[in-house]
Amino acid sequence: LTTLSGCIAAAAGGAAAAYYVTSDVDYVAPVKMDKAWEATLAGLKDMNLLAEAKSPGETTSKVEALTGDDRRVRISLKSESAEVTAIYVRVGIKGDKVLSGQIMDKIKSRF
Repeated sequence: LTTLSGCIAAAAGGAAAAYYVTSDVDYVAPVKMDKAWEATLAGLKDMNLLAEAKSPGETTSKVEALTGDDRRVRISLKSESAEVTAIYVRVGIKGDKVLSGQIMDKIKSRF
C-alpha cells in the first residue's frame, strides 16, 4: 500500500487499483430534499459564502461557492428517500475537513 499525494495505490493478485482519499464531510439529514436545499443555501449565506453555481433537483442537487482565499466549496445533496437527504461538503482540491465541518454545522443549524 503506497500513498501518493492524496491517492492510495494498491495491488492485489496482479490487479492494481487507485482510490482517491477525500476529506469530505457528510451527513444524512432526516429532511426532504427541498428543506435540505434551503438549509444549504442559508448555511452558505451565514458563512458569507456566495453560491455561484446552483443545480437544484428532485433527487440530486449541487451548489458551488468560493471561500475568501479562492478555494472552491462543493456541496452535493442526494435524496435517500422521501424524508432523508444525504449532504456532502468538500472544500478545495484536497479537502479541508475543518472548514467543511463548519459549513456542515451551519447547514444543520438551519433544519
